[in-house]
Amino acid sequence: MAKGFQKNREHKDKVALLGKSLIRRSGKKCELCSASGVSLMVAEVDPAPAVPDEDHAIMVCGRCQTVMGADKPDAGELRFLESVIWSEIPAVQVSAVRICQKLAKTGVDWAETLLETVYLSPEAEAWLQKE
Repeated sequence: MAKGFQKNREHKDKVALLGKSLIRRSGKKCELCSASGVSLMVAEVDPAPAVPDEDHAIMVCGRCQTVMGADKPDAGELRFLESVIWSEIPAVQVSAVRICQKLAKTGVDWAETLLETVYLSPEAEAWLQKE
């Protein structure tokens, strides 16, 4: 059991080291909702590689971290997805698509329409198919 704990701790430490480059990339803003002046954290976008890298991680605020893990996110607060889903950063685009997919499953019309019209990069398309 101690080995699993140690591996998990080492992985989390490596993820935390991505913070500097992700802060630069994000301009000190949440890469989903663009909130600034709030505490930001690194979130890995599954499926994440064994060795964390910035291409499979995004910088998010606490609210967006919660939304990413929620089964039924609040659609009223998430209209920012209409613009962020067009991100040129595949990890951001994949995260936005996944949240929209959750919303669409609950019958949110604008999320369904957005998913029908979004263009996904080949990398993002392949990423989503790995689920």
